Amino acid sequence: MREEGRCCYVNPSKLSLDWECFIVSRRDMILDGVPLELINTWMNQHILEPFSIRNNEINFKTQDVRHALEQQNWYYL
Repeated sequence: MREEGRCCYVNPSKLSLDWECFIVSRRDMILDGVPLELINTWMNQHILEPFSIRNNEINFKTQDVRHALEQQNWYYL
C-alpha cells in the first residue's frame, strides 16, 4: 500500500482471516483438477451451494469447498 510517496506495511501477525469469507470460482476448481461433473453433482445434491455469480462465473465459499472435498473423500492431488 502506498500513501503520498511513502510505503505503508501491514504486520501479518496482526491479521485475522475468516476462511468463510474467501471464495473460489468453479473455473479455479477445474484448473486445480476437480472434474466439472463432480462439481455439478455436488451442486445438484446441494453439497455445494453457489455463493455468488459474477460475470457468468459461479463462486463458492472456500470453507464449503473444503467441506465438500472432505465429505466426499476426494482430495486435490
